[in-house]
Order: sequence, then C-alpha cells, then structure tokens
Amino acid sequence: MSMEKQAPRRGTDWIGYNLKITQHRLRQRLDAELARLGITAPQNAVLLAVAGNPRISNAELARAAFVTPQTMQGILVNLERGGLIVRNPHPEHGRVIMTELTPAGRKAVADGAKAADAVERRMLSRLSADEARTLCELLKRCAAALDD
Repeated sequence: MSMEKQAPRRGTDWIGYNLKITQHRLRQRLDAELARLGITAPQNAVLLAVAGNPRISNAELARAAFVTPQTMQGILVNLERGGLIVRNPHPEHGRVIMTELTPAGRKAVADGAKAADAVERRMLSRLSADEARTLCELLKRCAAALDD
C-alpha cells in the first residue's frame, strides 16, 4: 500500500460533499413544490408508499420516508386529520392496521408525483438522457457498496 501523502482536497472536489449539496437543493425545491399542495416531502413519501401497499407497516413507512418510527406516527396522525388517509384494523388480523388513501389522498399522490417529477426533470436538465441513466446506475452502485 502506498503511503504517498495526498494533498488535501477542497470541499467542491469531494463527491460526498457534492452529493449532499445536490440532495439539499433537491429537497429545498421539492419542499417548495409540495408546500403548494399543502403536503411535506415525508408526507408525500408516505402517501406514495401507501398507494403501493395499504398493508405497509409503520416501520416500513418510516424507512420509506427517511424518518423515525416516532416521527412516522405524527405524520400519519396529520395525514388522517387532513383527510388524506383512513386507518382501520385489518378485518382478520387485529394487530395489523390498514392505511388507505381517501379520494383526496389519491389526488395528493398524483399531484405529489407530478411535482417530484418536475423537480427531478429540472435537476437533470443539464444532462443527456444517457447521462441521467448512467448517474442513476452509478448512485445505486455507490449505495450498494455502502450496504456491504
């Protein structure tokens, strides 16, 4: 192994730094777009997850929204109060709570997906379609490498 001394890098040369800056700006734009719809990014993530699986557990919802299980409980309460979801015990499995979208929740899912797509298109606007696909694949591989 080479013990060659490396020159310190500036922040703008660190991939992790650039990922964080991009993620932060992406989240700011997404928050602004979703605020117009009256929902937050974590609420949007929950609505999308519920749309895909009404039997999804609170723990799975928390992971989908990148929040703690305790925070998830508050998000679910707010979505229910806002009329976007209804929660009822499963008819056959008493401990399982079914979370279902209301008509307003289904509209919020569609509107939230459109907003997220618009923000992502803006983020990728300076890349070709091939570059965007390559970036996506490279990010997936980086994430997988950190899971190992």
